[in-house]
Amino acid sequence: MDEYEIARRASKLPDQFANRLDPEKLEDLRAMDMGGEHGELTIELAATLAVHGTPVSAAERDELQALLDAMGMPTDPIQHLSVDSST
Repeated sequence: MDEYEIARRASKLPDQFANRLDPEKLEDLRAMDMGGEHGELTIELAATLAVHGTPVSAAERDELQALLDAMGMPTDPIQHLSVDSST
């Protein structure tokens, strides 16, 4: 995954999770996207979802994992995500 693919995929995350985040956190994530901070956006989103026990699908978990791996970012929050097995 090259930097353009990373940016394209990470830029979709705030809208994808918008209904599961508080408005202030969503605003922060969108600011990170606008600033090109895709690594910080992805890890902050994963950590926020994990801390709050927000359900994610297996596909969403895998996308977060793939992006963090591609950017060489820590993946610790992924193990703490609440994966909804019904999706």
